[in-house]
This record gives sequence, C-alpha cells and structure tokens, in this order.
Amino acid sequence: MARMLPSSELGVWVLFTSVAAIFEMIRNGFIRNPFITHLVAADPAEKPSIMTASFVMHIALALFISLVLIGLAFPLADFWNSPGLSGLFLVYALNNLLFIPYHHFEYIQVAHTNFKGIFVANLFRLGLFAFYIAILFFIDVTPSLIHLAWAQSVVTILGCFVGYGFVRDKLSFSRVLRRRDVLELFHYGKFTVGTNISSMFVKNTDSWMIGRLISSAGVALYNPAIRLSNLVEVPTLAIANVFFPQVTRRMKEQGPAGVREIYTKSVSLILALTLPMVVVIYIFAELVILLIFGKAYVGSADILRVTLFYTLIIPFNRQFGTVMDGIKKPKLNFYFLVLVAVQNIILNFFFLRAFGLIGSAYATLVSYCTVFILNQVVLYRMFRINTWKVVLHIAEWYQFGWNLVRARLRGTSPVSK
Repeated sequence: MARMLPSSELGVWVLFTSVAAIFEMIRNGFIRNPFITHLVAADPAEKPSIMTASFVMHIALALFISLVLIGLAFPLADFWNSPGLSGLFLVYALNNLLFIPYHHFEYIQVAHTNFKGIFVANLFRLGLFAFYIAILFFIDVTPSLIHLAWAQSVVTILGCFVGYGFVRDKLSFSRVLRRRDVLELFHYGKFTVGTNISSMFVKNTDSWMIGRLISSAGVALYNPAIRLSNLVEVPTLAIANVFFPQVTRRMKEQGPAGVREIYTKSVSLILALTLPMVVVIYIFAELVILLIFGKAYVGSADILRVTLFYTLIIPFNRQFGTVMDGIKKPKLNFYFLVLVAVQNIILNFFFLRAFGLIGSAYATLVSYCTVFILNQVVLYRMFRINTWKVVLHIAEWYQFGWNLVRARLRGTSPVSK
C-alpha cells in the first residue's frame, strides 16, 4: 500500500486503522478478557450461562460502537483535515458488526487453548486481504481507500465461516440470561477495557498528534517505523495470548511462586525471540525501509531506531497486564496506564515542537519507560519478581534452543525448559 498510494492517502488510512484499533481494544478489554477468565475458572455446568451473557454483551457493545463511529465520522475527518476519513468510518461501522461472531469464535478457542483454529482463521482473513492488495499492485491498479474498506468487510464475512468450523462443537448457550453473570463480566471488564483504551492511547498518540500538529503526510512518513515495530512485537502478542489463560490457574495452584515463574519465563522467551530481529533491523534500518516501503520513506530510519527500543520494554509491560488480569486485579494496571497516557500526550505536544517527527518517538519511549518502572516495583512487592533474573533467563532460552537443535539433529529427545 505504501508503494501504491500517495503519502497523503496512506496517512488517512493510518489514522483510520489507529482509530479502528482503539475500538478493537475496547472489544478485547470489555468482552474477551472477562469471558476467557471466567470461562476457564467456571464449572462445566456454569459455562453455557457465561457464554450467553458474554455474547449478549458483545452484541450490545458492537451496536454501541457502530453508533459512535457513525456519530464521530465527520467530526474526526474535520479534526484531522482528512475528508476521506468519514467514508472509511461509516464502512467500518458495518464491519464492526461482522466482527461479533468472528471474534467470539476466537475467544472460545483461546479459552480452550486451540490456537490452531485462531491461526487458520486469521491467516485466511488477513491473507486474503493482503493477496487482494498484491494483485492490485501487480496489475497496476490503484484502489480508493473506500474500496479497501469494503474489501476488509468481505474477507471478514469469509473469515467467520472459517472460525465457525473450529468452534461449532464448543458452542453451548443457555436459554436464560442471568443478571449475575452479566454484572460479574461487566465489573471485571470495565477496568480491563479502561486499561486497553489507555494502552492504545499511549500507542497511537504519536500518530494522532502528528496528524493534528503537522499533516497526514507526516503520519505517512512516521508510519513505516510503527509498522516495523509492530512486526517485532508479534512474539509479544502471541505469547501473551498463550499464557493469559494459565495465569489464573497458576495462581490458584501454586500461589505467588507460580505467577513469578510464568512471568519470568514468558517475558524472557519474548525477549529471546525479539532481540535478533531488533538488532538486524536497527543495523539495516534504511535498507529494510527501502525494500518494504520504497525510497520515499527512507527518512524514517532514525525514527525506526528509536521505536525499536520500546519494543524491548513492551513485553514487560504487556505481561504485567496479563498477570494483573489473570489474578483479577485489573484496576491497578488501569490506573498506571491512564497516568502514562496523559504523560504521553503532554510529552508529544512539546517534543514534536522541539524535535519534529522523531520527537514523537522520544515521547513514546519515555512514556513506556515510566510504566515499566512502575510495573516492576509492583511485581517485586507482590511476587518478588526480580527484573535482572528475567534478563538472565534470556541466555537460558538460547541454550535451550541450541540443545533442541542438537537433539533434533541427533534424533534424541531434548530436555524440556
């Protein structure tokens, strides 16, 4: 898309996807996290009632989000001086409703630790969209942004059918909607959704303020660094999803020691997977951007180098949130992220004026460092988690990987980590 679209249009698309991501984080916080936590801990007889309550709440939330999108479509387009945004938001108001079954099928699979189905459904939906864009690129057809938004809706519909194939034997709804279940999910979700919104504000404040204080073209120039940093974060998201259902179980069975072990192992594993990518992209930043985005965006290489630093901090912060949600204490994480989100807005305002585009990356880095310090203090006091030991475990994962490779080559069984 960076090679097909003018920078101004690409900037509009970035603003659109960043706002859409906010609403997806609301969905995850208010529906996904409470549903998975309560479904995993519930007795078999209680699970149909929880599933019904969560699905009804999901429908209500999606309808509310769509109405908000319709109401904000034109004001946000005016705010960012991007008229094309309004049409994208209106199309997404429909796509948001299509996501109800798609994402609920995904949540059920996470609760049952069936990650194969999630992988296939997401690969199908996102792969089709990427394949469609690739075809347009090679036949030299430049699509309109509204055209791409409608294409997203079509692949979402197809993805629903794929997801259903993996959960049809797990769908078990109750005929009665219990008020108790709705209230439990609501009171848990109100803090996790606040946490997710604050997190997304921290993550997207830079693009939004660049769009307001500079231009949508400035957002487009800044975006390659964010896109590549998000790519580096893939292990963080994947491992967080795997470990999230296990935190509640570990706390119940082993207490603080179990939480300490799962946090240390998960963060160190994420960093072990992330570090090689960070080093390579940092050294060859200009070349990577040139190959993926084209010559016009090479100027964002220095921004990319700054954003890579906070990809090494995010695993600590995200797994802190996973632990707090898993032990049913989402309120603390929410308060921390609200504080940091406000700090990030203030820093972006001053740093953008002082340093230009790269100032926004500096501001976000400082904000992530702030929440990292707060998180580590709390984890040490609650679970005696030592940050230095997390770093030392990275070397153990590399040793484990080397032993695994040698065992495969020799045809023997490796020692488990």
